[in-house]
Amino acid sequence: MVSVNFVAAVAAMGIGCAATADVVTLSQTFYNASFSARTFYFTQYLNVAGGSPSAIMSGSISATLTDVNGNGTASFGNAGANPIYRAMVNSTVVRSLWSSYAFSFNGAYLSQSTANVSTPGAADQSMFQNEALPTGVPADGLLAIDLAFTLSAGDSVSFAATFNVVPVPAPGAMALLTVAGSSVFGRRRRA
Repeated sequence: MVSVNFVAAVAAMGIGCAATADVVTLSQTFYNASFSARTFYFTQYLNVAGGSPSAIMSGSISATLTDVNGNGTASFGNAGANPIYRAMVNSTVVRSLWSSYAFSFNGAYLSQSTANVSTPGAADQSMFQNEALPTGVPADGLLAIDLAFTLSAGDSVSFAATFNVVPVPAPGAMALLTVAGSSVFGRRRRA
């Protein structure tokens, strides 16, 4: 038999430390209809509220490049010194991917996808997982994925990208739940 006080404590803890993930997703195709390489800038936003003071974040990016004009080559890469993928919270860049990236292939009217690699320390890493949000950056506000890249003439590229922020409940909340549970079960044994 579980006491009513314990159930009330558990319910209160659940309300106070509920952790829900905030996910920005992007699935977008870009086509360069010009006769020369072109630079594209695109940002996908998600407005979130009620974040925790601490959070973990994850993200990824992949792309499929297509030779639409049939000239036998297609390429995309960084726009100057900008990384292709930047994860942002309230206009602060918290993580970037493909900082020094160039992708190309040869073959008329063909498509080719980038490989998802998760090599720690690699400059062209395609994902990150369970990293702490930088100190001083709140887990709420405006989350965004920002893309900046250059695409070859007459070709298209499709991106799939995510940026996920999961608030972490305060350690005190779990400690309080443990104390409440042990006191209830401790009373049962003595009775």
